[in-house]
Amino acid sequence: MHGILYLRKSREDEQYEKNTGEDVLQTHRERLTQFCNAREITFDERAEVKSGDTIAGRPQFQQVLNIDIPSGQYECIIVTEISRLGRGDMEDAGRIYKTIITHDIKIVTPNKIYDPNNSSDLRQLRFELFMSREEYESIKERLWNNRNYRATQGYAGNYIVTLGFRQSRGIVEIIPEEANLVKEIFTMRAEGNSYQEIATYMNSRNLKTKRGTQYHLTTICKILHNPRYIGIARWNGKQYKAKHPAIIPLDLWEKVQEINSIRKHNKQGTKENNPYLVELYCHECGRRMYGEHRRPSKTVKGVKRWYTEKDIYICSGKNKSKCFHSINANKIHQFIINELKKIIDNPEIFKDLSNERESKIGGNNDALELQLDELYKQVKSKDNLLSKLESDYESGDLPALLYTKHVDKTSREKAALENRINQIKITLSKSDIKIESPEKLRALLDKVLKNWDRYPNKSKKIIIQSFLSRVEVDKQGEFYVARRLPYTIDL
Repeated sequence: MHGILYLRKSREDEQYEKNTGEDVLQTHRERLTQFCNAREITFDERAEVKSGDTIAGRPQFQQVLNIDIPSGQYECIIVTEISRLGRGDMEDAGRIYKTIITHDIKIVTPNKIYDPNNSSDLRQLRFELFMSREEYESIKERLWNNRNYRATQGYAGNYIVTLGFRQSRGIVEIIPEEANLVKEIFTMRAEGNSYQEIATYMNSRNLKTKRGTQYHLTTICKILHNPRYIGIARWNGKQYKAKHPAIIPLDLWEKVQEINSIRKHNKQGTKENNPYLVELYCHECGRRMYGEHRRPSKTVKGVKRWYTEKDIYICSGKNKSKCFHSINANKIHQFIINELKKIIDNPEIFKDLSNERESKIGGNNDALELQLDELYKQVKSKDNLLSKLESDYESGDLPALLYTKHVDKTSREKAALENRINQIKITLSKSDIKIESPEKLRALLDKVLKNWDRYPNKSKKIIIQSFLSRVEVDKQGEFYVARRLPYTIDL
């Protein structure tokens, strides 16, 4: 008999290796090799480098299921126990079970050989696959309970990547040179420097974050709001006294938090009357650009000078290309007003937008309703067929191989029908939207623009988002805009 010797570590194995230094895969390899040699079973080995909870996380086992077994070269899979095949969800278990039956593959373990042609073996195999998942969930629960308990005692509940600290098995220790950098960041903030000014200063010294990347304003913000620096650990929304000492004195922490609170209020305003009117995106990286209130400063010979305050939209450069640029909010808002005026003043633009909207509204609703009724009947028919297949299989009238084949085919057909039903529902929902005439929308836009300063910012945002579906700007200040004519507007 020729088979596949499949090796995989479990979570318990990984922990065991850390404690003992033993190579678990090598131990299993030697045991199974000895077993196969004694029974004249030849094999090709497939070993996972890392443990994975699901089939999707195990490339070697994917090859076994998708390539090796369908090739017809193998008669069996050799494992130390059934749980090594998988502890994934029921979908994974079903996939393994189906492959074994379809290709008539035996499962060989040191304790038993499972033959898919033996109904008793199949029943036990189904049970073992199910229990593997239950055992896995039980292990996860035990690990979580232990982790949760340690977190409430002030140890790290999960792996932290925090500047100034290192961690080993939940115990957190201070790294002196990084701790000094954290103190410097808090001191600069206490002196009135903005997040971006601190980030720029760190980058000018070629310093890297804990993850080895450049500093951004969001990085600085997270550092300045992390209570771990005053000896407080957070876990599941609650705070606990950490087992490690604090890096930042409490008086410095409180001063920085007061500054953070003031700046945050100035930046955001109220939700309804936020001064940043446009949902703006960066044309370079595609990320959302957010509004920020700036008060630039510069320290010369120990004297700090403040410059004129301004509002900007900023791309914070979180993507891999480290994109970073900003643009004055007044420039953006003036561009938006000019774009809205074009919709009113340019007859060709308005006509094109009206035609485009009209093409999206059309459709024969009566025909779609009839089609929907027929699709519902077909779905019900598929459900009845699935129920009959289940009944025939349980009574023994339908072999397992045919049962699996018919269930898969019927389930795919049902899913296709349900997908079509959802598409029709979306189309019909659009026809239920209240639709204003293009001229009425044009008159409303004209009225708002003529009285722009009298409208609250919340209403201005609605107008902008209704007529301009996407607004982008690049590093050179070049704008890119997508116009549209809405179905209706509710101010």
